[in-house]
Amino acid sequence: MRLLYTACLVALTVSAALAAGYSAGGFEPPTFALGPLNGQDGWSAGTSGSGAVEPWVVVWPDPVYGEQAIRLAVSGTQGSASWMEHAIPEVQVSYLKKVTVSYDIFRLNPDTDQNLWWWWDAGEPTYGLQWDLNGTFPHGWNPGAGSAPTVFGAYANLKMVWDFTTMKAYSWYNGVLVDNGIPITNITKLSGWTIYFSHDADSGPVGDVAWIDNFVIDVEVIPEPGSLVALATGLIGFIGLARRRR
Repeated sequence: MRLLYTACLVALTVSAALAAGYSAGGFEPPTFALGPLNGQDGWSAGTSGSGAVEPWVVVWPDPVYGEQAIRLAVSGTQGSASWMEHAIPEVQVSYLKKVTVSYDIFRLNPDTDQNLWWWWDAGEPTYGLQWDLNGTFPHGWNPGAGSAPTVFGAYANLKMVWDFTTMKAYSWYNGVLVDNGIPITNITKLSGWTIYFSHDADSGPVGDVAWIDNFVIDVEVIPEPGSLVALATGLIGFIGLARRRR
């Protein structure tokens, strides 16, 4: 029984080692402390343009789930941007089954700002956006991609799925299916994710604020041949040892 338990533990350990992804755990303590997001738990964050405020770990009275969330703020000046990004262990598509990116986003004002997000890597679909009052495009303007009305004044969940077994991408916004299997093309690897909140229109008097919470990248991988061999060898060794002990 102990040997069987150990063999199962080896299998689970190898499987875990093959996994690649990231969860912010709701940006909660003790992993995240109030203040600048940059440098916390592997996040890089900053600003560009004029008048933007760098991403900040905040609590109530900011709208948050749980105890904390991330606030991004920009001015009314064109080009003002607040951004946050996180790397994952680089994974080649040939080893990928399915990848899911999910997070909650709170948009405050229906004005001329926009929120964009993208994989660091080339291919389609690797980016999406909320574009002014024209809606939320989880997979951007990639061929076949759709959109949904943007939710303001409340959190809405954004979920994007890349199924590399069928080479199709899917998305949901606020629980509603938006993209039901659009083509995946020219994506060869995945290595990191950016959220970029910016004022991308003529300058005016109005800035904007957005909040991000519950950020997760979930990666399902196909084990590399070497890992499968190691796993099989380990299990065979445990079985042989069990037989010898009998």
